[in-house]
Amino acid sequence: MHPKRLLLLVALLILCKTVTIAQTPDSTATTKEKTRGVIAIPVLYYTPDTKLGFGAALIGFFKLQSKTDSSYTRLSTAKLIADYTLNKQMDQWLEWNMFTRDEEYLLRGELRHRVYTDRFYGLGNNSSEDEEEKYEYDLIGTKLAGLKRLGKYTFLGPDLQLTNYYNFKTYWRDFERPSELEALNVSGHKGGFNSGLGMVFLLDSRDNVSYAAKGMFLEVSGYRFGSILGGDFDYSNYNVNFSKYFQLKPNHILASNTVLNVNTNEVPFMRMATIGGDRLLRGYARSRFLAKNMAATQVEYRFPVKGRLGLVAFTGVGDVFDKTSDLEFDKLKYTIGTGLRFALNPKEKINVRVDAGYGHEGINFFVVLGESF
Repeated sequence: MHPKRLLLLVALLILCKTVTIAQTPDSTATTKEKTRGVIAIPVLYYTPDTKLGFGAALIGFFKLQSKTDSSYTRLSTAKLIADYTLNKQMDQWLEWNMFTRDEEYLLRGELRHRVYTDRFYGLGNNSSEDEEEKYEYDLIGTKLAGLKRLGKYTFLGPDLQLTNYYNFKTYWRDFERPSELEALNVSGHKGGFNSGLGMVFLLDSRDNVSYAAKGMFLEVSGYRFGSILGGDFDYSNYNVNFSKYFQLKPNHILASNTVLNVNTNEVPFMRMATIGGDRLLRGYARSRFLAKNMAATQVEYRFPVKGRLGLVAFTGVGDVFDKTSDLEFDKLKYTIGTGLRFALNPKEKINVRVDAGYGHEGINFFVVLGESF
């Protein structure tokens, strides 16, 4: 990949102060456990798309004690991230994943506002870097899910997703080539309101939802987007996300993750299946390849180094496709890479990660709060 297209985060300034409030256990508890905290992280970064960017992040976490014994729920978290760049881009993002007492319910979702410049390379798994074009957009959106426990580690419930894409602006690729988004009349190139309702089934036996050492995670979901909720785009979306964690020896973890994303009808391009980014096949930019469907798998080995520091090594393979005949062995996208971990809260395994992923077009770098899966 050409250097100007690398996602280069050249600096991450971390000033971490953890404020922990001890929750007083009831009379059945034998030890005191720190169950709440807040972590503040100032951030400074640079990318070719944003120039100099700066902001802050807050991570709140807590556990709730059972009404009947001294046990606690697994970790609940809420993250608030806000940043601003010298290109006048902004991103404000609140995300939460919270268990109620005794894990009877799982409440998760997000609120987000974004003013951003992104890149489009065309559709399909054979698009070229030479076709890169930039476009601008604003969005404001929310995701709201409430899942009821069905049995041990299993949950089921509705998920509402509402996103308004507005202030869309496209640019010519160069002096001779107009925007492909406009020339092909790609669905969503003028923005629009995307609204959908779905059902989510979750099996989550991870010992720690922020940094699992053992257990598994399986999420199966289906959504219907369209005019019934006032949306501008009519399509259906189906997802399978499966992760498994093996503790080979203390603090040495082998983790695997397999993802399938399928869309039907006229899905807008900003909601198409994609590989790349900070979570899946990290050797590619987030929107490098787009199509209706995607399948990918990845493996990661995580191990400690010293104190709060850890390292990972990862690899993965996958691709996007409109129909299964589009999948060809010589077109599959692969990633290999490594990463550094710094524990903001060692006990709860809340990490900042710095990952470098290599794909067939070069290297991408990511600095992110939390693990990729």
